[in-house]
Amino acid sequence: MTRTELVRRSLAAGSLFILSIYAAAAAPADVAIPAQQVIDDLLKRLAASEARISLLEQRLGAAPVRESAALAQPLPETATHIESPADMPHDPADHDLMMALPSGPKLKIGGFADFNFGTGTVANPLVYPQQSSAKSQFQIGQIALFLTSQVSERWSFVSEIGYTADSTNAWGFDIERLQLTYKMNPYFSITGGRYHSAIGYYNTAYHHGTWFQTAQGRPFMYYFEDSGGILPVHNVGLSATGLVRGAEKIGLHWVAEAGNGRSTHSVDNPVQNVVSDRNRKSVNFAAYIQPEAVPGLQIGGSFYLDKLSAIGNQGRPTQRVSSAYAVWTNPSWEFLNEAVLLSNVLPSGKSYNTPLAYTQLSRKFGIYRPYVRYQYVNVPAADPVNIFNGRYDGPSVGLRIDATDYAAFKLQYNRIYMRQPAAANGLNAQISFAF
Repeated sequence: MTRTELVRRSLAAGSLFILSIYAAAAAPADVAIPAQQVIDDLLKRLAASEARISLLEQRLGAAPVRESAALAQPLPETATHIESPADMPHDPADHDLMMALPSGPKLKIGGFADFNFGTGTVANPLVYPQQSSAKSQFQIGQIALFLTSQVSERWSFVSEIGYTADSTNAWGFDIERLQLTYKMNPYFSITGGRYHSAIGYYNTAYHHGTWFQTAQGRPFMYYFEDSGGILPVHNVGLSATGLVRGAEKIGLHWVAEAGNGRSTHSVDNPVQNVVSDRNRKSVNFAAYIQPEAVPGLQIGGSFYLDKLSAIGNQGRPTQRVSSAYAVWTNPSWEFLNEAVLLSNVLPSGKSYNTPLAYTQLSRKFGIYRPYVRYQYVNVPAADPVNIFNGRYDGPSVGLRIDATDYAAFKLQYNRIYMRQPAAANGLNAQISFAF
């Protein structure tokens, strides 16, 4: 007999004894109540009480206690751990109970989306280089779900799930980020999964929620791979970062990454989430400072190196991405400046160098934030690696109006110069919001 069953039977016997005395005392002297009837009534009441206790346990998420040799053993006098429902044995058929985490991590979900109206071939289309025509069109932007969970004191989880319609009007589902991070202390943390590569500033400062960005869209140099972007802005692998001891006052940080890199041949799915087309991994190293003396200032750079798979009879090109940036942001001002050199070098020694850069300045006046951006991308025409070949440069002028705390209206005009065709104009209106 287990300890639990012994306690239950002792309580039942005690209850029967007490209730028998109470029944005998309460009954009139001239009325004889059969002893068996009294016992039956008491047993019914006890069964009803046990049923109520079991129901309360179920509502509180407690698992039914099963007999086992472990439970039959006495608890140590110094024991301080109280078994949670997840610790207790349960019936394998209780699938809902098996998935329950009464005291486990809590998942938080946030959402971001945008709705656009554009006219002109360079109205910052969602999928570039989509040169549909000068037709005016409404566009549903990306719906991004932002998921976070504090798994434990040092472990955390972050993910972005995106739903996007492409140029064929078909909806697609993508896991944009999926990161599990272990943070030992301010000087070291490591992340595994799919992340935004630490190339430059914009790619790790702004992710898939357009509401966070001042402008209507990302600079063309940081377009996502499946939207025609030429930089490896996503990667699958490991990313480590932290402060440098003794350099806290200047906020010196380091970043080291290793991943699958970008697929050489796949245009639709260039990010290698599951299968890599080569054994060698890409590496990326970055460093930046955030000096305490100048709040909002960040200066840094990065170097990315990868050996791509072979392209026809040209062999395996080496891809190098060097970046440098200086940005200054505060609640009123935003001044972003970045330059990147993308080099694809063939085994023959032939190098195709693509300069990319942008500068962006904005100033907030109440709910209004006017901004201006100038960007420059120039890809050699014969580059065998890049999806986009050509020149793309020019100014963008816009106004952001924060109608509420979590919804913004943006109006942006673009004037873009290209090799072919001639210079083009585009006007875009956007409502971006968080939910």
